[in-house]
This record gives sequence, structure tokens and C-alpha cells, in this order.
Amino acid sequence: MWYWECYTPHPPIIIPEVGRGREAEASATIGGMMSLSRLTTINRADTILILSPHAPFFGGLSMSLARDYYGDFGMFGAPGASLSMPGATQAGEALASHLENKFYVVKRKHEKCPLDHGSLVPLSFIVGAGRPHIPSLVLANPIGLSPSEAFALGKALSEAPVDGSWALIASGDLSHRVTRDAPAGYSPFGAEFDRMIVEAFNRNDPSRLLSLQPDEIDRAGECGLRSALVFLGLAEGRGIRHISYEAPFGVGYATAFAPLHSAPLLARVVVDECVRKGRRAALEASSRFSALPELKSRAACFVTLKSGGGEQLRGCIGTILPARDTLLEEITENAQSAALRDPRFPPVAEEELEDISLSVDVLSLPEPVSSLDSLDPAKFGVIVEKNGLRGVLLPALDGVDSVDQQIAIAARKAGIQSAEGASISRFTVNRIREVRE
Repeated sequence: MWYWECYTPHPPIIIPEVGRGREAEASATIGGMMSLSRLTTINRADTILILSPHAPFFGGLSMSLARDYYGDFGMFGAPGASLSMPGATQAGEALASHLENKFYVVKRKHEKCPLDHGSLVPLSFIVGAGRPHIPSLVLANPIGLSPSEAFALGKALSEAPVDGSWALIASGDLSHRVTRDAPAGYSPFGAEFDRMIVEAFNRNDPSRLLSLQPDEIDRAGECGLRSALVFLGLAEGRGIRHISYEAPFGVGYATAFAPLHSAPLLARVVVDECVRKGRRAALEASSRFSALPELKSRAACFVTLKSGGGEQLRGCIGTILPARDTLLEEITENAQSAALRDPRFPPVAEEELEDISLSVDVLSLPEPVSSLDSLDPAKFGVIVEKNGLRGVLLPALDGVDSVDQQIAIAARKAGIQSAEGASISRFTVNRIREVRE
């Protein structure tokens, strides 16, 4: 499932080792990139698809599928500023196969593939700087697509059967002709083109961009239109945060962000409505989400509420097997129960709502395990069953570091005195946290 996407510029000068002080002239852009760094960290993506107009190009939608990616800013005088990432080769192949049904996709396989500056700059902010988690990467260049194809690609990505947690980085600079001293020369249409991009982000409306004529695109002198349209296609029907825009060197730089899974927003709306107005209002509010594709599948889930800056559990109710027809219905019911019917806590009061943060865990179907060697408390949740009792524990919990500890806690929650002889199943979880900033 898709967790988030962002639109980023890629001027090497905003990398301190390259800028050597001049990066301060692009302070709004650096601020926007830092905001993206924080927003994208809230929900950790295991796989990133990055679109760069400077990546290897073979025609159409060019996809470079590598075992490893690497790059540095040596051509900009800073070889010590470097980045390496593993490739999601199999996942990239599967995505390419899906897209080949609708687009001209040209893919190349590599053992190692260099990263261009259109990739390196955003990745340095979003996955660099000593992050403990490094996602896998799929690299693509969209410049061989028409504007309408680029927008359609974004919509196709939203429907792609991707496994695990995915994110999109759409990299591109806007007009290179905004000011009289711009590096590509000046065009009066440069600033107007940039205004159109920013307006499209603010309104989540690609219509003016899709109506651009070839001569207008040429006059703009851009390298980010197609990336922007893919971003807008994937964000269709969702909320976009336009974060920054400036053109300090005669080139337009914009940053924007969109959360792509609606589960936390749905849970937030349901919790707020049921606390303030009751169950009927919550059900009516949830119906507004019925068209979103990620909520139409059938899946079990847990809704977790926390207070005190996310430090204190305030409610958690869930299902380990789907109990309703859609994930929308599952979240709606469990969110109300977490707020009002968790037996460990009093019902949430209206004055508490502002302090509460939430997350939604979407579960895979459980599978029995024959050996404890197949368990991993960081990756899998467990179900422990014995004598009609059943205990459940989600994965990746603070303080749960071993399989034995995980099983013991799950058993204890169910009142199982000893896990010896118990049936054990495992499941995976996609945890989607609410994005609030």
C-alpha cells in the first residue's frame, strides 16, 4: 500500500557540502525539504519509487532496476557527500509488469546503478543523515511520457498491487527561466508556469497543466512538469500540502506532500464525530470515504489512540480476522470502540480530542507457524491459542525484543498460564500513523 508521496526540487546547491554557505540563499527550499523529512518519517516506507528527469533514459517510462544504487556529488565538488541504497528489484519488476499494460515501459537491469542529482538531492534529505531505516529503491525517469500520460501514470500507481509500504518521491525543478539572470535565459512565461504548478498543488487540480501546449512547455524551460503530474495523479481525491516555493537562482523550486492512505484520517473523523455527536454522525461521516480504493478491500485492523504527546495508551480495539465487508467498515467500528468502549479506560471526552493521536494497523491474514524460528517480533505479530483462549500481540512494540518475550506477553494477555503446547500463528502489519504538523 502507498503511505505517502512528496514533490521535491533537486538543486545540488542546497546540500551544504556543495553550497558552502550559498545554500542559505535557498532557505525556503531547505525549510520545505526539512518539513518533508519530518512528514515522511512519521510513516516508514519500505520501498520508495523515485522519479527523476535526470535518471537514465531509454524511452517512454524508463525504469532502472538495480540490486544496489549509489552516488555522490563529486561533479559538484563534493565527492564526500554520498549515498547508497539497496534496490527493490523484484518489487520493481512486478510494478513494471503492471504498468506495461497501459504504458510504454522500458526497463534495464543493473547490478549497480548510479544515482543522478535529481535523485540524490531529495534522497539526502529524506533517507540520508544517519537514518536507522534505509528503504529499498526503484528508480524511473518519466520524461518520455506526454503530460496526459504522466497524470494517468499517477492514477495507475494508485491501483497497482504493491506489497508492503510504498512511497513516491517525484523530483523536478520548475521553470529555469524565471528571472533575467536565470541560467537558461529569461522567459516571461517562466514565472507564470511556476504559478500554475503551485496553484495545481494548492487546489489538487491538474487541469491547467494538462492543457499546456507544447510551445508553452518549451518556453517554460522546465524539468518537473511530468513529475508534478504523476504526483497529482497519485494524489487525486486527497489532501495536498503545498509547503514552499521560491526561485532564488532564477529556477523555480517547490515542495509538496500528500498522505496516500486514508485510514488514519478516517479513524480521526470517526472518533471526533462519535465523541461529539454520536454513532449516527460517525457513520454518516465515514461514508464520505467510500470511494477511496485502499478502503474497499477486506482486512482486519486495530485502531490505537494515545494521549500525552503519544506517550500514553488511551484506547486500542481491533480484529485479527476481518469481521466486516470492507476495511472502511472495519476501521469505522473499531475507531468508535477504541474511543468509547475499551474496557480499560473511560470513554474519551470531547475536551481530550485535541490531545489524542492515533494510528491504524492493517493486518494480513494469520498463518500458522511450525517453528519459532519463523517468528520475528520486529516484523510479525503473534496469536497464541490454547484451551479456547486467544492472545494477540502486534509487532514492533517498544520493549519487546525477543520471540519468547512476545509469546509470553500474548499468552498472559489471554490468561494463558503457559504457552507450552499452544497453537501459534503469525501475521504482518502495515502501521499507518496520523500525520499532523
